[in-house]
Amino acid sequence: MIEADYVTKSGEAIPYEFTGTRLTDADGEPRGIIGIGRDIADRQRHLQRIEQQEQAFRQLHQTASTSAPFEEKVAKLLDFGRAYIGVEQGFFTQFDAADDIQEIVVGVGPNSQLQDGATAPFSESYCRHTVDPDTDSPLTVTNTTEEGWAEDPAYERFGLGCYAGSTITVDGETVGSICFADREPVDKEFTEIQETFIELLSEWMSYELERAERERKYRRLTERISDAYYAVDTEFTVTYWNDAMAERIDVAADDVLGENLWEHFPEIEETVVEESLREAMETQDPTSCEYYYEPADYWTALQIYPDEDGLAVISKDITDRKAHEAELERSNERLQEFAYILSHDLQEPLRMVSSYVDLLETELDEYLDAETREYMEFAVDGANRMRGMIDGLLQYSRVETEGEAFKPVDVEAVVEGVRQDLQLSIDEADAELSIGSLPTIPADGDQLGQLFQNLVSNAIEHGGSIIEITGEETTSGYRFAVSDDGPGIPADQQDEVFGLFDKGADSDGTGIGLAVCERIVNRHNGDIRVESAEGEGSTFYITLPGE
Repeated sequence: MIEADYVTKSGEAIPYEFTGTRLTDADGEPRGIIGIGRDIADRQRHLQRIEQQEQAFRQLHQTASTSAPFEEKVAKLLDFGRAYIGVEQGFFTQFDAADDIQEIVVGVGPNSQLQDGATAPFSESYCRHTVDPDTDSPLTVTNTTEEGWAEDPAYERFGLGCYAGSTITVDGETVGSICFADREPVDKEFTEIQETFIELLSEWMSYELERAERERKYRRLTERISDAYYAVDTEFTVTYWNDAMAERIDVAADDVLGENLWEHFPEIEETVVEESLREAMETQDPTSCEYYYEPADYWTALQIYPDEDGLAVISKDITDRKAHEAELERSNERLQEFAYILSHDLQEPLRMVSSYVDLLETELDEYLDAETREYMEFAVDGANRMRGMIDGLLQYSRVETEGEAFKPVDVEAVVEGVRQDLQLSIDEADAELSIGSLPTIPADGDQLGQLFQNLVSNAIEHGGSIIEITGEETTSGYRFAVSDDGPGIPADQQDEVFGLFDKGADSDGTGIGLAVCERIVNRHNGDIRVESAEGEGSTFYITLPGE
């Protein structure tokens, strides 16, 4: 089989494929050849189109994959495209229809009207037809005058004989176009492969412009914040590094941009930082972590935001906060030591005072007059009150240090338990406790019980006969109210009721119960306040956050 051109009488060369078979006689002697010739012009044209298609897509991929500046890559692809499509000019435009302006960002070819930086009214451009939602994409016109564009303002301004264009979008908004044109018409329709090339080119440019827009947003964001900020691509190559980051760890942007994060900072490999960054990249969900970066001697809280192009990382300096937490931990340890002293070293002398006074009263019973007995009662009562205050201080100090982890708590069941514990006090005061429907919330159940027990005890102690507990879920969490019909709290005393040892004029308590209530609510990130009027009772409102 051979391929050769068959030349007609008119001199036209037509590609043919010839196959032949040798003929022999009965003795095997050659007698001649029989052959078949086949016109393969269509097949060759088809193969040529496939080769051109592969060449076009290979050129698009190779150019788009380089690290050259965006506009340099666009110019190279426009130059290739105009030769591939067979027209003189390729150009990339951006426009603002509202302001009626179009600008040529990159123009390749001899047409002086379609060069870099040239502008024209959008209303007089070919591109306004490209963005029309009723037109096909890409829009192709092989002969503008024959297809009714002779009276169009665009033809009057630019005089283009043919045109092919596709839109460029950023975040769903059309911002420009990629176009190929010639001042002369073309003699045949643009091929499907040429149209596909134009579409793919516009899609790539849309993607690149969207990515550039995101990077600009990142930069504007970091310019407004004082925190350190950097970004990496999907291969963990550093793509952005702001001044705060450079200053934080004394590594300039020029030293790290384009570098692999792990190779440049090997000390963060196999740490919570690498774990969190890879998790965010894999799940595409934001995450965060805290890490001590030893080379720069600082603590950082990382907030990690993923997208399809990589990760944006905000690094907040929390060194001062960590120092404060460490100091708070040391303070809590000292508070624990203080609580131990209260519960052991101070309690024992008070027990001795009470015991020895009781012993004196027993030994000297026949010699004691009424006044002396009264003094001894004062001493015992003082010791007992002091023990009560110490117990209250222990409760107050242990709210933070001995609290349990939060879990779902049925508040109604907790308050029913409080009712049972205080039933004797309720009966002795001839009081009534009403409990409404209460929700289940995340909390420390024991501390929640202590909170409501202190509030109910406080209401009974101050003369409340009808006590009501209600609760409801709100848009931001939960709200509870503990109301009584007692004498109320004077306005000038309401700001002081949560202070340590503030027990009010009509109370025999230690003045620590409401301070403990406030400390419990604070541990739950909530708020407690009182509303009261003299002679009209009091209501304590507790607001707690949701999940």
